[in-house]
Amino acid sequence: MIQGLDRIGGLGPLPAGPSRSDGLPGFGDTLDALLRPAASARPAPVADSAGGVTFTKHAQARLASRGIELDADDVEELGRAMDQLQKKGSRESLVLLGENAFIVGVSDRKVITALSRQEAIGNIFTNIDSTVVVR
Repeated sequence: MIQGLDRIGGLGPLPAGPSRSDGLPGFGDTLDALLRPAASARPAPVADSAGGVTFTKHAQARLASRGIELDADDVEELGRAMDQLQKKGSRESLVLLGENAFIVGVSDRKVITALSRQEAIGNIFTNIDSTVVVR
C-alpha cells in the first residue's frame, strides 16, 4: 500500500490484496509493484572526497532506475573532467564517460542527470555550453 493513500479524501483505509475477482492484480497492486523497486533501489554515492563531486537527488534516481553503477575511479574521472571544464569557463556540460553520459553543473561540481550512451542517441541536449569525452 502506498503510504498516505488511505487518507486521501477521507476515504478511510483501502482494501488490501488483489482488487479484482479474477485474481489478477488491480491498478493499486500494479502501482505498488512499480513504485517499490524505485524506493528500494540503492542510491548513488552522494559525494566523493577524491573529486568533490556530488549528485542531485534527480541524478541519484536516474542512476538507480537506469542501472548505472559508478565506482570511485569513475567519480574521480568525473571530477577531473569538471576541473578541465572549469578551466575553460564552462557552466553546464555534457560529460561522456565510458558507456554513460552525464549532464553536470561545473561551478557547483554536481551531476544533474545521468543516462547511458544508448539512451542518449537521438536526444538533443539544450542549455549546455560544452562537452568533454573522457573515454
